[in-house]
Amino acid sequence: MRKAFAFCLALALPCAALSQDRPGTDRSKDHEALRALLVQGADALNKRNFDAIAPNLHPNFTIITVDNRKHVGLDAFKKYYLGLFEGPGAVLKHFETKVVADDETRFIGANTGVVYGTSQETFTFADGDMRSMQTRWSAVTQKDNDRWKLVNVHFSTNVLDNPVIDGVKSFYKKLAAGAAVVGLLVGALLFALLRRRRA
Repeated sequence: MRKAFAFCLALALPCAALSQDRPGTDRSKDHEALRALLVQGADALNKRNFDAIAPNLHPNFTIITVDNRKHVGLDAFKKYYLGLFEGPGAVLKHFETKVVADDETRFIGANTGVVYGTSQETFTFADGDMRSMQTRWSAVTQKDNDRWKLVNVHFSTNVLDNPVIDGVKSFYKKLAAGAAVVGLLVGALLFALLRRRRA
């Protein structure tokens, strides 16, 4: 048993060593490309221009948004994101994010990197209310044909102190109040019309 364990350990150690960068490896060009990728990702969200970021997304791209929803592929995420601004269920008028990495990307292999950071986000709701909050994010990147691409992005926030959730609740309360007022006006109008007919 001990011999088997030692044999497995002997195989695992070289593999682990190969998966990490050697000390002194120059990754400055990779870090520069990854910083540009971070800026492009934020710009795509701010301008809702997903065509610009599409070439930098891995074929298996997945994103988990701050509302705990998983979107597989750009098309799924694009449909979800644009739906926040357009259509009958739209709740937002404008969104802006400023992203900052905690540190440089940590390479876990020659072509794979992990990076963590924060983003300061400002939400302008359809009713004009504006809320800001800070989120945390993590991203997995992979170099494909000499180009760094996003494989996975995960956003999270503080559910106990979340001004955006408060803003969404406020928006729907106003919407419900407006619907109630419209309902009362329509009811009063119908009642008046019925009284006229009877007269």
